[in-house]
Amino acid sequence: MNCISQTLSAEYGHIMLVSANILFYIHEALHERGMTMKAIYRKVTMHFVKNQNSSVIFIDNNLLKHWEIQEGDSLNLIAGCKKVTLTVRTLSGSSSTALISENSAQILCLAPFGFPVQMAYCPKGKTLSIGPYLAILTSSSSSGPEPFGEYGDFLREMAEYCKEHGYPFYAAKLQRITPGETLEGYWFNGKWETSQFPLPDAVYNRIGSRKLERSALFQDFSDQLKKRRIPMFNGCFLSKWEVHELLRCNADLLPNLPDCIPLKEEESFASFLQKFSSVYVKPAFGSQGKNIIKLSKTEEGWVVEHSDGIKDTYLAEAEELFRMLSKISRKTSYIAQKGISLLEIDDKKVDFRVLMNKNKHGMWKVTSMVARIGYAGHIVSNLSRGGEMKNGMEFLSSIFEQTEARRLCRILKEIALKTAHTLSDSREDLFGELGIDLALDTESHPWIIEVNSKPSKKFQGNYEKFRPSVKSVIEYMNYLCTKGELHET
Repeated sequence: MNCISQTLSAEYGHIMLVSANILFYIHEALHERGMTMKAIYRKVTMHFVKNQNSSVIFIDNNLLKHWEIQEGDSLNLIAGCKKVTLTVRTLSGSSSTALISENSAQILCLAPFGFPVQMAYCPKGKTLSIGPYLAILTSSSSSGPEPFGEYGDFLREMAEYCKEHGYPFYAAKLQRITPGETLEGYWFNGKWETSQFPLPDAVYNRIGSRKLERSALFQDFSDQLKKRRIPMFNGCFLSKWEVHELLRCNADLLPNLPDCIPLKEEESFASFLQKFSSVYVKPAFGSQGKNIIKLSKTEEGWVVEHSDGIKDTYLAEAEELFRMLSKISRKTSYIAQKGISLLEIDDKKVDFRVLMNKNKHGMWKVTSMVARIGYAGHIVSNLSRGGEMKNGMEFLSSIFEQTEARRLCRILKEIALKTAHTLSDSREDLFGELGIDLALDTESHPWIIEVNSKPSKKFQGNYEKFRPSVKSVIEYMNYLCTKGELHET
């Protein structure tokens, strides 16, 4: 019988240890939640024990001395929004070890993660907070071994990165929060497994359905998080028209904004067509290059091209074009945007996706920039429409002299940074990630094409283990949990 069993037997008789060693990091934070001060980490092996007194936590003597905790003290053990109050008892003859009852683990909805998980110890409040608990909110996809469809790889990387850094992580589909303040979610243990989890400390919204995001269920879910002061970022899709109007407020960005109008009135549309020989018509909430129409004026009439490759010639006036476009815009809003003579390579249009993330200090940074090269003759360059991707700087260097390539790369990143700051400062919504699409015209002038609050995770370039956005997203979530935006416990 080892020293742990001897201690437990002396106190409670025959007790069986359950769930082998579950390692936790105990993070001694010399502050109350929301106050940033120096932190010290401790690695602790935690056991869940059957038949142990549910009101007791055993902590080894070395840790008790280190934290200046006394035998008999009470402390709150916290996981997300769940909490149990436990009395401290000394665990003799062991090092960096703690034990709680299996019942306490069930109350806290602790899944058997089986890897080091951080905990924050706050001496003033005498709390041990497991986590922070991080969660990602996703759309329903499918059941079975891959419940998240095309986002499966991204979510697995999120789970593995959290495992390496000691953050409890789960993915949850939109649902009602239970009266016990739990969510049904998925955690990755070689495969996705379901369990009940405590409400997390921060949520990243990756719901890909606008209809679902506009539902009463989502609104209730969002309201419940706000009531508990649980931050959720990227909580909504962005309208192209709203983005245009917000960016217009920044005078520095005006030279980079193509003229744009909402497709509502025939008179304003006709006036817009008179100004430009090329116009793009796009869904206000569209993404991935879908349902885009390009209008090009020729001597014979208007050429109408679709992003799916269909091309029609209309010998028509603006009135007929508006009537034609009105049929497709009955169910969803559209905008008309000035056409730009985009940089092309071998008749392939090129634009740039700059991925912006907030870092561990809550500040915007450029995570990556890629050049997207479309199919020859197509009107869009989106990867989902068949384009290819190259490293942004490498692509610029392949067609420009090195000094000019570096200048253009710097300018594009500066515009992306200004765009991210302008949007996030203009809205009450919390944003931690934005995909900003930029382009160069044939004169190398930079333009802002659109901004996506749910940037695709299917194409991220080459990386060894974790795509850069995984690290950035998790660091920002951790920032939200430690900057005083945690819910009250």
